[in-house]
Amino acid sequence: MKHVLDSSLKLSVLVIEDNLGDFVLIEDYLLDKFAHIDIVHQSNYDNAIKYLQTEETKPSIILLDLNLAEIRGGELVNGILKHDFQVPIIILTGYSDLTMAENSLQLGISDYLVKDEIDPVLLHKSIVFALSRSNYTRQIETNNKKLKDIAWTQSHVVRAPLARMLGIINMIQESNVSEEQLKFFLEQLKVSATEMDDIVRDIVKETETLDFNK
Repeated sequence: MKHVLDSSLKLSVLVIEDNLGDFVLIEDYLLDKFAHIDIVHQSNYDNAIKYLQTEETKPSIILLDLNLAEIRGGELVNGILKHDFQVPIIILTGYSDLTMAENSLQLGISDYLVKDEIDPVLLHKSIVFALSRSNYTRQIETNNKKLKDIAWTQSHVVRAPLARMLGIINMIQESNVSEEQLKFFLEQLKVSATEMDDIVRDIVKETETLDFNK
């Protein structure tokens, strides 16, 4: 898995934080470590959800304060995850709660940071790792879909020429065929074998497009 963020790419961060002082500090940390960054601040849950639902371009990552005025803790985590925005989320909290951290990570949160322990280096590492893992997960999902398509091809498309070949062989074995008929059947076997070879080549090409190294 790659943990290096391409410096030429612009990072967009949505910070959901109702404490202006905490937001300014997080903003300073982000600007210190990322050369190309767009930071959006939403101070309450409802506005943040509305922003995520209406914006055509989703942010690269979400930094989420765990204790907003109107919603907090597990209710907040479950509330934002149920929308399935397909954006990595890092939780920021003012206190250390190992149980809450463990539960959040199991639900799909990318990381869990205690505000008093955050510095520019730690935040940078957490974001880069979350983005790398998200990209890796998407690649796995893409590969799995391709593998399913390949499996379908193997189980359905390949069977057609194979069934014809078996049928021709069965006819040759069970019938008294003339030399002319045998020649015809052999030509048909060749046609079906060529078709199967083309299908196998296509399957091989498809598997070569799979990338398990990202």
